[in-house]
Amino acid sequence: MKAFVLAGGFATRLWPLSERHAKPLLLLNGQTILAQILEKIPPEIETVILTNSKFESDFQKELSRIGRSRATIFCEDAHSEGQKLGALGAISAAAKELEIDESLLILAGDNLLPQLRIEQLFCSEDEARIAVRSVDSLDEARKFGVVEQEEGRVTAFVEKPEKPASTLVSTGFLSLGKQLLQSLHSVAKKSPDALGGIFPELLRSDVPVSVTEVEGEWFDVGSFDTYLAAHQKLQLLPLLLGQNVRQYNNRFSGKVFLGEGAVVKNCTLHEVIVYPGTRLENCVISRSVIDQDCRLAGLDLNQKLIRAGTKLSA
Repeated sequence: MKAFVLAGGFATRLWPLSERHAKPLLLLNGQTILAQILEKIPPEIETVILTNSKFESDFQKELSRIGRSRATIFCEDAHSEGQKLGALGAISAAAKELEIDESLLILAGDNLLPQLRIEQLFCSEDEARIAVRSVDSLDEARKFGVVEQEEGRVTAFVEKPEKPASTLVSTGFLSLGKQLLQSLHSVAKKSPDALGGIFPELLRSDVPVSVTEVEGEWFDVGSFDTYLAAHQKLQLLPLLLGQNVRQYNNRFSGKVFLGEGAVVKNCTLHEVIVYPGTRLENCVISRSVIDQDCRLAGLDLNQKLIRAGTKLSA
């Protein structure tokens, strides 16, 4: 089995943070999302990160930092959203170019399922398996691939239906047996964008698709609000400091993260993520993300996402 981590998106809803960071490289509880996903994958499983030209070097640096020896990068030649191959398209292209003839474990690089054990997704060579969660309402389910199941087997799958028949939805974590790779390639030619597009085709061919229901939290980091919500729940300590942080005469509340080399003086911070190399003085900041290498002084900020390298003073 090989693992593919989908990391080719451009995170337009997180702009301008996504100008410098792919979503899997965002920091949560002091680690990148990617690092937390890779921790779940057994080290003997070879892992391929599917990304784009814009962020390729950033992923190389992160894999080097983590020291994951059996992880490599497959890079599609895309510098913007319109140039992407699409999720299924990228998986198909990578599987062909790398001449893969093994079952695939496929993981969305911007999702975290803390209680999922990757072994729960292992499947046989002639079946597929999908990790699912129940959401709070049918209205919310419209945003996802909706699953109907009976005795642990998928009976229907509809991508973002107008009228969902279930609150059970796909999490973007799944596996495909090696005998299904040709079906993957066929579907990717017709519908390269939607990851869940493979399941209706498999069901029409009477291929068994099993369900793994995942308990606990599910963090789908796709927007500013979902990023802050994940920060609030995932960070274990009220105040988490990276290496070489200097901070003096501050007041912190909620969950606050100060990245490596940050300097914070005479500030009041509530539910804030501060990226490495940033300096804050005499600021009052709440529910905000301050990107790397900023210099802010005397500011009052609420629910802001501050672009990397910003220099502002009151």
